[in-house]
Amino acid sequence: MSNVLKVNIDGACQPNPGQGGIGAYFVINDKAESYSLPLDGIVTNNIAEYEALIFSLEKIISRNDVVDQVIVFSDSQLVCMQFNGKWKCKDDKLSLLLKKAKELKMKIDCKFQLTYIPREKNEIADELAKNAISYKIQYFLQEKKKKK
Repeated sequence: MSNVLKVNIDGACQPNPGQGGIGAYFVINDKAESYSLPLDGIVTNNIAEYEALIFSLEKIISRNDVVDQVIVFSDSQLVCMQFNGKWKCKDDKLSLLLKKAKELKMKIDCKFQLTYIPREKNEIADELAKNAISYKIQYFLQEKKKKK
């Protein structure tokens, strides 16, 4: 029986470009962990999607799980196609993020797969990413009130 780590990721921003957040949902052996993190500054949706991939790769490396395979699911066709070499990346900022993601992937010592899934199959990661944006905006508004 193979040991598989499954990770659903999503990046979001509001508006586009705007405040960004990422979500990642890890499942291994029926145990789940979720992450919802705001991004610094103003980002585009594509940058947020790449940041979600980079975060998940860094987390996979740091977890030291003993697994035979890692499958990452993303609803970003752009990220999946560029990462898997099917589409060229022509944007300078995205190219840097793609390079970083590929470098991190090389540190994963098992079979690795990044797979595109439709948005409706990625609801948990989507909610985590949106919650990160909401949290960031609420925090900003609270800080603004304190300064008055």
